[in-house]
Formats: sequence, structure tokens, C-alpha cells
Amino acid sequence: MAEQVEELVNLTIDGRPVSVPKGSVVWAAARKLGIEIPIYCYHPKMDPLGACRMCFVQVEKMPKLATACTTQVAEGMVVITDSPQVKKARQGTLEFLLINHPLDCPICDKGGECDLQDFTLRYGPGASRFDLSKRHFQKPIPVNEQILLDRERCIACQRCVRFCQDVAMEDGLVMQERGFRTEVGVEPSAPFDSIFSGNVVEMCPVGALTAKSYRFVARPWELKRGATVCGQCAVGCNVLADVRVDKLLRQYSRTNDDIDDGFLCDRGRWNTDLANSPERLRQPLIRRDGKLQSATWDEAIALVARSLGEIAQRDGGEAVGGIGSTHTTNEEAYLFQKLLRVGLGTNNVDHFHGRFPQGDNDAQPWVWSDSIAGLERASHIVLLGADPYLRQPIIDLRIRKAIRRGARVWVVSPAANRLDRLAAGAIRYQAGQVGAVARALLQVTLSERLTRGAFAEQRQASLAERLAGLADATPEAVSAAAGCDAEALRTLAREIAGAKGAVILYDEMATREATGETLAADALDLALLTDNFGRAGAGVGPLLEDNNSLGARDMGLLPGSLPGYRAVDDEQARAELSAAWGVRTPEAAGLDYDAMLAGGVKALYVLGANPATHLSEEGRAALAGLEFLVVQDLFLTETAKLAAVVLPAVSYTEKDGTFTNTERCVQVVRKAMLELPGARADWQILRDVANALGLGWTYSNSAQILAEIGRTTPIYAGVSRHGLGQTGARWPLAPGATEADGQRTLSGSPFLTWEMLAQGVAKGRGSDQLALSAGRGEQA
Repeated sequence: MAEQVEELVNLTIDGRPVSVPKGSVVWAAARKLGIEIPIYCYHPKMDPLGACRMCFVQVEKMPKLATACTTQVAEGMVVITDSPQVKKARQGTLEFLLINHPLDCPICDKGGECDLQDFTLRYGPGASRFDLSKRHFQKPIPVNEQILLDRERCIACQRCVRFCQDVAMEDGLVMQERGFRTEVGVEPSAPFDSIFSGNVVEMCPVGALTAKSYRFVARPWELKRGATVCGQCAVGCNVLADVRVDKLLRQYSRTNDDIDDGFLCDRGRWNTDLANSPERLRQPLIRRDGKLQSATWDEAIALVARSLGEIAQRDGGEAVGGIGSTHTTNEEAYLFQKLLRVGLGTNNVDHFHGRFPQGDNDAQPWVWSDSIAGLERASHIVLLGADPYLRQPIIDLRIRKAIRRGARVWVVSPAANRLDRLAAGAIRYQAGQVGAVARALLQVTLSERLTRGAFAEQRQASLAERLAGLADATPEAVSAAAGCDAEALRTLAREIAGAKGAVILYDEMATREATGETLAADALDLALLTDNFGRAGAGVGPLLEDNNSLGARDMGLLPGSLPGYRAVDDEQARAELSAAWGVRTPEAAGLDYDAMLAGGVKALYVLGANPATHLSEEGRAALAGLEFLVVQDLFLTETAKLAAVVLPAVSYTEKDGTFTNTERCVQVVRKAMLELPGARADWQILRDVANALGLGWTYSNSAQILAEIGRTTPIYAGVSRHGLGQTGARWPLAPGATEADGQRTLSGSPFLTWEMLAQGVAKGRGSDQLALSAGRGEQA
């Protein structure tokens, strides 16, 4: 499909020509030229309002001054932003705003990053003509558990209220009273409990709304600000981490339109425990006389290498296993599986994840084929057992944006959801039955002949067999077993089949439910057979659990897959890795997560995970009874308390690397603060253990590891920190534009097509059997 050419409008601002898309406002055109037009009420992510009257400009042939935030550009328009009339109007606006605004800048948390302060200095009057008493209010007033309101500082720009009503689409802040008595307040009948509430603090142009956690803590000029990626969930929001004296004080949004749309959830904004907790480990621990006691790094590393090496040599590599993390960086996950495979000769490496079908060279239908931004283009969005509000909040916010654009959302979940009141339909079922619901939707699609598109047409001969395998999944049968509405299931299946573009999303951990074994494959079949695949605004995939859940899989933390989802017995892959690593990897698939914890190994290396929380008391006793258990983590977790050696690691704000989010976007994580004294980055610890085993690893920084990933992992081919830039790229990666310095950027596909999967881009269950799950369909 040919891309639509964007229509541009040409205009002149302060004598400088500029071209911007049709429909843009004058303010956006001026910003493109680097010309500042002061604003208070306007926000680029909300519709123009024109309430503050601060952005006046002079437009040729217009009799009066115009507001730059509401005036759309026109061909040949001539705009002046600094004429005497404009300057006088801005001074008047600021003078009115300052009449009752308190002169408390020295104690205001916004001081130093306040738009009123800055614009008064640049555009305001030199002195005030008003010497009457200013109004006073009780201060501060808590509007929720995290946010305080100082009413006398409010300039009634309405940004906060409009965010609640128009963006978050939830009750919360409202404008109260009228005229000069206008003030912000909380809706009496609705508590301001939104998980997006912190955004109003960030977008408030003055110090009216401030965070409790930051109140009277620091001044902006005392902060060291680092651009990185949030590590709180699988979305991968871009953030600015503000640090003072090696303490993470807050995280502000760093706009990446394709991922976070410029917003941040409260968990990402204020949860600083990973970096700041006094419970963090500060030195290695070794078990002596039954108790974990302090040790030096040299002692701990030597003991880990010696113990693992001896067990592997005595009983074979299959006696050793490794459980990796969904929180560590791609570089660290890659080194972990390399250490197990090269240093200890075992494919016993896995992590805690959803259950996705996998087998010998067989594909895995677990990749979200579309993108977060693509949700805006969907006509239908279906959530199967997923609650992004609680688990991936910014995706929930993007779904709300899609609703404002006309999308019909169906919430299929066992419990009430914050999206219910905005949804076109909601289906409740008994917990643990989401897999049965997905099978019912597929059954209706096949039994009513709702299939469409080239994929379904090419497989007509196998559809009857697929339908026969769903004999127990009629809406009536599933309704009886799962307690849901059979007619609602039929209605939803028909809407999916007739949708202009439907996105089907399910929670990764729903695949671990009793009926969830085939959930991923069934959801993929449903999308493929209804032609909701392979384009923006249509697709299917899981909402993953943690910040690097997908990266852990990509890097080979799977017992049957090498980095890039190549099977462990793939001779070509083994030969290529042998040339790169200098050692032939084991050919037999290893033990998975559950098998290792069920006693399948004698020694276990746990990296950034806490498997003890998934075990019974008997299982924990077995874990403690291992011949050797080493745990690498930030805290003394339940698993770490059972270990023979504990190695202290650092948080994502204390190291460099990359994360891969739930939509396949690889992003650069940048170190924002110094490491906690006594702790080390996971990749450094793994390197030291490898060298103690005699592997001779020479990595001195994470960029070198990433470069190796680019050489050994096909879907990450050519990856580099520079190429990923500030906003990242989705795999499969491809060369992008050449920059002035001669270096290439990286680009990626915003969505996956069936052809990409068939060509082995996302290997898993084989090109011809990816759909019509588990080989039940006929090969094309």
C-alpha cells in the first residue's frame, strides 16, 4: 500500500519561511523554527483551548491579535511574534496573572523550572502596578495520596483538569467557582485515584500542583538529569531520571510518541525503591556455618566459579542450570546464557514466563505483531484476560486515545476493569477460563464461516479439521463451563471478523492458567483467519510481564533456543556461534524453569529472579537442599536467603544497556547515577565469573556486548547504541538513514506480516504451521 503524502502548508514567521502539515497551529510552526511563543493553557497532546491569552501573535491581514495555539496555519500566512502590540499584550496577561500570585519562589518546588517565573523574566513587566493584598488560602490541600495543591499559585490554565477529562478520561480534578474565584478542586463524588495522576504535576506550568515525595527536597539546579528508559513494566516509557547526591528523586516523561506519547504512570514516576531502598545489598555474602556472612568480591567470585565448574566437570553440564531475569538488560541476559552454554556446557537456562508453544524448529506465536502507536488506528481492540491499567498503564492510556478516535473496545476479563465504562462491551468469566473463551471465539469464526483474507483462502482445506478440533468450544459449552454470556461471545467474534482493523491482546501470564495452554496460538489463528494481521491498526500479541520480558527471550534465555530463536540443534546456528564464541554449544534441549526447580539439577545460578515465590514449602526446602545455589540480585530475596552465595547487583538507573519492550522496540538504557557502593552491574559480575572459569572475556562496557549481539543474533543484526538513538527501533532491525557523521541509524518494521514470519524473522513454530496451531493445520 502506497503511503499517503502529507500535505504541507507554507508560511512565514518573523521573516523566516517554514512548511508544516496542514492543520497545524501557528505555535507548532514557530517551534519548528526554534521561535518561542509562550504558552500556559496549550499542551501539544490536547486540543487547543485559548484560555490563557499568553500566546498572542500578529497575523498579517487579521484586524486583531490571534492566539498561536488555536490559529491554524494557512498558505502564505505571515506571522509576527515580537511586534510592539504582541509584547504589550503579553505584558498585560502576565500582569493580571501576577496580581494574586504569591511571591514565594524561594520556597516553591517549581522555582527554577517554572514557566510563570521564566516568562515573567522574558516577557513580563519590570514592576507591578498593584500593591493591594493578595488572596490567601489554606495550604497545602492534598488532592490524593501523592499530590498537594497550593490554590493561590494556580493560574487557571486548566491543563490538569483537561488531562483528567480528555486524556485519562477519568473523574478527578475540576474547575470550581467562577471569575477571579476560579480554582482547581477535586470532584466531590469521585476521588482522584488515577494511576496517571502524576502527569498533572509535570504539566502544571506553576507550583500549584506538587508531589509529596519531592516537596522541599531539592532545587532543579541541584539535580543531575539522565535520559533513560523506565524499568517498571513492559511498556518501556522514556524518562528523565532526576538524581541528587546519588539518590533518585523522581522520573519525568521524555516524549517518545511511538511508545509513551509523552506521558508516564505513577508507578514509573514515583517508585524509586529499586535505586534508593536501604534494604539494598552492599556486599557479597557467603554461607558459613549455616549463616550468610559478608565476603569480598574475590572470595565470592572464586567460590561461584569453582563450585559450578566442579559440579559440571563431575556430573556433566546437565547437572547445572540457570534461571535468568526479565529485569536485566539484553546484554546481561545474553552473557548469562552464554556463560551457561559456553562455560558450563548446558542448555539448562530459562526464566519465568508465559507458556507459549515451542518445539523442534517450531514457531512461537508470542510476538505482538503490531505496535503501541498502532492501537490508535484500530477500529476494534479486544483485551483477553488483560488489565493494562494495572500492569501496562500507558498502553491503557493509548487505548483510551483510540476510544476517543472511535475504536470499539471489548474487555474480556474475570473481574471489573477501569475500562469497562468506556468499552463497547464487557464479558465476565470465571477466573482461569480465558483460554476457553479464546477457543469459543475461534469456533464461532469457523462455524459461521467468518474467515476472510488471503491467509484463510489458502488454507480452506484445513479449516474443517481445525473446526472439528474445537467441538468442545461452542459458545454454549464455554458459557456453561466459564460462566460467561454465549451470545456476547458470538457478537464479539462477529465484530472481530468484520472489523476494519482489530487488535487482540492477551496477558502473558494468562497462558499459564489451566485453559491457557493454547491461548497464544488460538489468538494468533483468530487474527490471521479474520485478516487482522500484517498492517498498522490490526494484530495480535501478548502484553508481557516485565520491562525486559521479550528481551530475555530474544537473547536465548530458553532451554530450546539460541539467541534470536534459532533452535539449539540448528547446525548452521551452532556453527556460527562456535566461530563467534570459540566453543561448540550443546545440541540437546535443556530443562525448563519448572523442571530445574523440581530437582532436575544439582547446582543453580539465579540471576535477578525470585523463584522461591513460585514454590511450596516443600519446593523451597528442595531449593535450599541443592548442592550449590548462587543468587545475583539487588535485595536479599526469599531465594537469596537460601543461597550459598549472594552477589549484589545494581538497578537499571545505575547501568548502561538496552531493553526490548512488549512491542519489540529495542531502546537504550543510560546510566543516570553512580552504582551503590559495593554492588556491581550484572554484566560485570558475569564477566568476572566467566574469567574465573578461564573463558577470558574482555568486555569493558555494555556497548561491546551489544555489538556482539548484533553479530550473532539475526533479528538484532547491526544493532548499536548510536543506531538506536534516543527512541529505539523495533526488530527485525534494518539500516536506516546515514547521518552527517557517516554513521547509520536503525529502523524497524512497525508491524510484522505473515511473510516476515514465514521467512523466519520470528522463528518459533515454523512458517507453515505458525497458524492452525501445533501443526493441526495443513501446510501451505
